[in-house]
Amino acid sequence: MALIDRDLSTLTKKSVYFFDLDGTIYLEDILFDGVLELIELLKKKKKKFYFLSNNSSKSTKDYLMKLKTLKIEISIENLILSQHPTIDYLKKNSYERIFLMGTESLKKEFREQGFILTENDPEILVLAFDQELIYNRLVKAAMLLQNDIPYIATHLDNRCPTKSGYIPDAGGIAALLEKATERMPRVFGKPNKEMILFKLDSLKIDPKDAVMFGDRLYTDIKMGINAGVTTCCVLSGETTLTMINESEELKPDFIIEGIWELLDALK
Repeated sequence: MALIDRDLSTLTKKSVYFFDLDGTIYLEDILFDGVLELIELLKKKKKKFYFLSNNSSKSTKDYLMKLKTLKIEISIENLILSQHPTIDYLKKNSYERIFLMGTESLKKEFREQGFILTENDPEILVLAFDQELIYNRLVKAAMLLQNDIPYIATHLDNRCPTKSGYIPDAGGIAALLEKATERMPRVFGKPNKEMILFKLDSLKIDPKDAVMFGDRLYTDIKMGINAGVTTCCVLSGETTLTMINESEELKPDFIIEGIWELLDALK
């Protein structure tokens, strides 16, 4: 049986801290205990820290605004979202005309990045966390996929935690389309290890000197394992001890109730 770890001294010695957002730092508009004090302590100790999210329902600017309303004052340099590597891939491969399954907030970011969003002869289909999805857009996507259009996704989280329970995320939408088309997309967000390795490479820091905190085994913890960083699963979001016990491959290095336990350890 997995047990919650109490000796977190190893984690306090890391140079770089990666934190998932939804379910790890907050739940919707509820900030978990100790987060603001933790951020200030990391700054005081001159630790590097980054917030990661697969949640592509918001643009980068809107995400920063959301964090500001929660009194989390960070710069864009501290934020890594799943649309960032996705947009990078599209630019490197010279895609311009895109069928984007995403919110108006995300569509605005794509337009600002120079893409043409269209339903007429798109070059590629991009699936994001579309919280404004309507059925005729699903139908259009299914038809495009059956015509062999290139297909990518910002991420494939199955569900997103809320105060009232779970709601379907991008992975749920992809599963629905797979039933109709027998196709799944190439994914750029977590658990793609490059989502954090590119940052460590730029910092010239070895993965063993970093730690990933997250609440999902199949995204956060899997990415950390694949990247060779220390992993810590928090039980404040989707994953439970039972799920960890039943997982044969995705075993985190540490398990804590919530991020507030890191604050206590760092003190």
